[in-house]
Amino acid sequence: MVDAVEAVDWDSFPGPADYYRPAAAREGLRSIARARGRLEAASAASRLAGGGIIHDHSGTVLPSAVSATPFLLQIAQTSDSAVQEAALELIEDALNFRPSPGFFRTQDEVRLCCAIADHVHVHRPALGRLGHRSRALISTAQEHWRIDIQETCDDGADLLAFGTVAGTVAGTPQAAELHTDSGIALLSTMTVEYPPVGGHGQICVRITDLKLPEFHPKATLYKADCGE
Repeated sequence: MVDAVEAVDWDSFPGPADYYRPAAAREGLRSIARARGRLEAASAASRLAGGGIIHDHSGTVLPSAVSATPFLLQIAQTSDSAVQEAALELIEDALNFRPSPGFFRTQDEVRLCCAIADHVHVHRPALGRLGHRSRALISTAQEHWRIDIQETCDDGADLLAFGTVAGTVAGTPQAAELHTDSGIALLSTMTVEYPPVGGHGQICVRITDLKLPEFHPKATLYKADCGE
């Protein structure tokens, strides 16, 4: 774990100069990976919260939090309760805090909160066994949904998109962001046509203001108002 943390170029991440401290990200993750007990966990977490991955005094999440989240999730699953609690709290704060202007998205143009939530979705089965704090984190991440489109068709009125969903999509009409190789398109109205059943994650949504080819590879839908 420590070697993997050291292999990341934390100096390469963008961030507001008055908030982001690359050394705090590197040293904080290295320390929390080795921490034992409440005192060491709190010391490591204070570095990460003081400009490593978030700036807690201003309530700001930093781009480095996206790359730090997989480390923190692994630490939460393999460490004692004090370290586990500290790691999960850092991730939840990163999901709830707001980014600084100009630092809303990853290099792939995904909003920071959605990119962090994607990591939580992957670890959901294991996190569910860790207790109240992990269940609260899962619940927060569920609000940041993602739909990976596998197939589309035109029913003569609107576009129907079929795919797999991570997170919970509200049944009411809402705006969404469509991410493709060509860029990002804002969709004014997306409605769930067929919700997931039985935990399979298969979903169908209706899009009223867009036409796509019958199959659009690497298309992903995200909630439009995340991070605002």
